[in-house]
Amino acid sequence: MSHTIKVSQEQLNIMLDYYSGYLIYNDSPHTIAKAKLEKSVITFYATNTVLFQGVDETNEYNIWANKFNMTQIKTKTPNYSVYENMTAIGCDEVGTGDYFGPIVVCSAFVRSDQISELKKLGVKDSKLLLDDTIIDIALKLRNIITYTILVLSPSKFNDLHKSNSDNLNFIKACLHNKSINSILKKLENVKYDAILIDEFTPKEKYLEYLKKVPEVNDSVILVPKGEKVHISIAAASILARAAFLKEMKELSKTVKVDLLKGASSSVDRQAVGLIKSFGFNVLHDIAKLKFANTEKIKKYVKDNNIKIKDLN
Repeated sequence: MSHTIKVSQEQLNIMLDYYSGYLIYNDSPHTIAKAKLEKSVITFYATNTVLFQGVDETNEYNIWANKFNMTQIKTKTPNYSVYENMTAIGCDEVGTGDYFGPIVVCSAFVRSDQISELKKLGVKDSKLLLDDTIIDIALKLRNIITYTILVLSPSKFNDLHKSNSDNLNFIKACLHNKSINSILKKLENVKYDAILIDEFTPKEKYLEYLKKVPEVNDSVILVPKGEKVHISIAAASILARAAFLKEMKELSKTVKVDLLKGASSSVDRQAVGLIKSFGFNVLHDIAKLKFANTEKIKKYVKDNNIKIKDLN
């Protein structure tokens, strides 16, 4: 059996990040990479088509069909509704689908008796909310719940990748773990039922990334589409998004243009315009150079014989 999905560039980046610990790259002009899992193989094509094959391919397919609101294939899935009314710490990150801007991770603690209040505030998946609404809800949330926010700037992100071979999921795992440890210190001996992370990699890989990191909390539960599983993850996503928007505003001031969100071709065109004005090195401070957008930008510049300062 096999299944395919067609995704956007932003969605493709998210998927490549998720499977980064399993990826094998090749020189084929048609194939970006393959993720070889224990029971399935996932092939990523340059056309933004993703092919799922193998014994467990249906479950892998459903992860993304669920996340990207596509038609799922009927199969037995874990029952995550058991967490819905618990007192929980929810952890989520934003910025990993955006070429420009930082990665922001937030952990939010929500007691069971606060769930109703947060729902009345309109707390839900930040991707379903307008930016102005996110900022408004975040301002109110800050006075209601306990939370921690970590911001990894584009320049720091790029330096981490330049100085070692660790992939994006290693960085995200470290940020999540650090955020969780931070909020636990704030809460001291406060009781909670679960620590939930919006799943960005399988738990076994999450713990593998952290095997050399001190103070690892291994009781975390990684859940797909976490914003729907528990409102603490939705609250974390809103607080993280508000922090991301603030950082984007500051970065935009440095280049005197409103930086676009996402990782679309429009973002590539804006990046080309920026490097024409400031040189290629400007991207180090405003963009995540690991993204596939960088190679597309370089190719466009070279194909069109555009002279760019610092481009190698």
